[in-house]
Amino acid sequence: MNSTPAAAVQRPMTAAVRISLLADSFPALHKAPGVAPWDEGKFGRWARSGISHGELCAARFVLSVWNHYDWKFDMHEALGCWDNGNLEAFVAWAKAPWWA
Repeated sequence: MNSTPAAAVQRPMTAAVRISLLADSFPALHKAPGVAPWDEGKFGRWARSGISHGELCAARFVLSVWNHYDWKFDMHEALGCWDNGNLEAFVAWAKAPWWA
């Protein structure tokens, strides 16, 4: 018999939860549809809807982590337009990168 309380057992986060948390870490994406719960289609449509350059770079980054075959991210372009909050979110991911 397992004496560990059920609440103490941690389950690994799903890829959708991880990508949602990553997207939410970018200030430029706080109001984006499709972030929580994660919906790639809704988020991708928003990313193509005439948003600001900083939002677009953040969205492309998150989408490229989710699916690098369909979404391309240009780090130099992003680093040239992001403010400190978005840079901090990117650096936090870059310190321990992962892909969905």
